[in-house]
Amino acid sequence: MTRARSGAFGALVLAGAIALTGCSSDAAAEGAASTPEASSGTLPAAEGTTSYPLELSSPWGSTTLEERPERIAAITPSQDDVEALVAIGVTPILVSEDQTDVWVQRELDDVIEGRFSVTDGGFNVEQIAAADPDLIVVLGADVSADYDKLAAIAPVLSTATSSEGESSVANDWATSLTAVGEALDLSAAAEQALADEEDFFAAFREEHPEFEGKTASYVVYYGAESGLQFHSTEDSPAGLTLSRMGFGISDNATDLDYRATISNEMLSAIDADVIIFSDNSDGAHADLTESALFQNLSAVQNDALVIVENHSVDGYFTIDGTQYDGNLSWGLARSGPLSSTWAAEQMAPALADVLGAE
Repeated sequence: MTRARSGAFGALVLAGAIALTGCSSDAAAEGAASTPEASSGTLPAAEGTTSYPLELSSPWGSTTLEERPERIAAITPSQDDVEALVAIGVTPILVSEDQTDVWVQRELDDVIEGRFSVTDGGFNVEQIAAADPDLIVVLGADVSADYDKLAAIAPVLSTATSSEGESSVANDWATSLTAVGEALDLSAAAEQALADEEDFFAAFREEHPEFEGKTASYVVYYGAESGLQFHSTEDSPAGLTLSRMGFGISDNATDLDYRATISNEMLSAIDADVIIFSDNSDGAHADLTESALFQNLSAVQNDALVIVENHSVDGYFTIDGTQYDGNLSWGLARSGPLSSTWAAEQMAPALADVLGAE
């Protein structure tokens, strides 16, 4: 299967940023590196570079991975952990019941065995235990309330960090891939996933020189009650993906915060060479997009407005009446190791069209 990897930004993260610690040189005598072995079906063959036992540290405690795991439960509701695992060729045996997005499905080599429910009260620990995992991966989620219960089931891998008593669960994709790769003795696969992503975007920019130097704004409309939000600040997921596609942020938007609500009086702040307008209002966007103020934006005047109508419940979106599988809004909100290249692929034709590519 040919894989197109995506979404981890920057170079591999140095030691200290990862809440994952290998054995010291003294301990290595007791726990040697794993021996390369054949694929178990859900995992590629071991590379023989990770030494076990391996300590997995988090702000909530530490667990020890005694040997290479084979049954991995990915429990983050957002499925960040699923995306990181699948990006290096691993199929988890358990994921949340939320729909696995098309960018993950197209890379899966095996069928995911089970799904568990997530409630406001926390994780369904009983369902997780019933799957009999030998590693639990949780990326981008706070499991402080359930950590001890989860650790009693299996070792827990988290890339959450702690500083001055405050923990952060913000998911950095390079950190996640590196940590998961080491825990599963697939560090080379993690490095390759990062390199493949860099190669993808380098080739993408060569294929679309019309994007280079142009500015883009990505906004999401949630209806009259919740309004229009700006989602493409420089360090936001969508902003990072757009920058890797060749776009920059317009000067008038540099002072906007991520997810800032844009009032009618502020509409000029989102103006750019192209505006990507994601409609999450069940088709009510015309109340805004056909208003005189919106129509006065230079992007609209230049026919450089791309409207994405989301039908996430039914698993598709439309652009100019054409239907596509997947959730583009969610893909742009993630910029993960699979979702960012997928999102770039989905947007490229419409963006090239409005920018007059030959």
